[in-house]
Amino acid sequence: MKSFFTKWGLTLSLVIISIHFIAQFLGEEYKVVEAISKALFLPSLMMYLNVQPNVYNKPGKNLVMMGLCGSFLGDVFLISKSLFILGMLAFMTTHICNILFFSKIYGLKQAKSTILKVSTFLLVCFCVFIYFQLKTAIGPLIYLILVYMALICSAALMAIHILNNNPTKIIANNFWIPGMLFFITSDAILAFNKFDWSINSPIPHIGLMIMVTYGLAQFLLVKGFQLYFITASKEAA
Repeated sequence: MKSFFTKWGLTLSLVIISIHFIAQFLGEEYKVVEAISKALFLPSLMMYLNVQPNVYNKPGKNLVMMGLCGSFLGDVFLISKSLFILGMLAFMTTHICNILFFSKIYGLKQAKSTILKVSTFLLVCFCVFIYFQLKTAIGPLIYLILVYMALICSAALMAIHILNNNPTKIIANNFWIPGMLFFITSDAILAFNKFDWSINSPIPHIGLMIMVTYGLAQFLLVKGFQLYFITASKEAA
């Protein structure tokens, strides 16, 4: 079983998320399949990462796995519309873990690039935009949404900050930064759809766009984590 997940774990995750997309597209009759496949997606990625030979006992592994576990709980909670807040809190733990993980690689005391400063300005503007666009529709919950947005944007900024760290620059550029940007995109679409579009002007199959961007985010982040642990193993050798 371990050798299967080592070799085919990502393929299995791709199959699971593809089943989820199909079930979501087919509609209400396949809601059970949609829910089960969504709940299995993160465990398959976690299993793939956990069995990789260069991951065992590596510094930062526990933070990564805790973050992925938070995403798994978030996925499960968000299956039910009534558990939206719990789902958001679970995903907050993911972003906190990612912030801590990235900061251990290249902390805020290190030199800050112009790209980081520009990205910080743009993401602050993005959070302000979300606030003014959705504050009326969301009501008091907007402040919890803003805390969530601050956390996910901070995780993205920490990934961007790692561009200054030469050993992990390629991983950050090709996997972690795109992964975090897809994560932000998915959550932004989810927020707009939940509190605005689904009420005022429903968009057919918008859930597919949410899950496609989310799936890409998790694939990229996990692959980046795996490559980082491989790099760390080579440096320790």
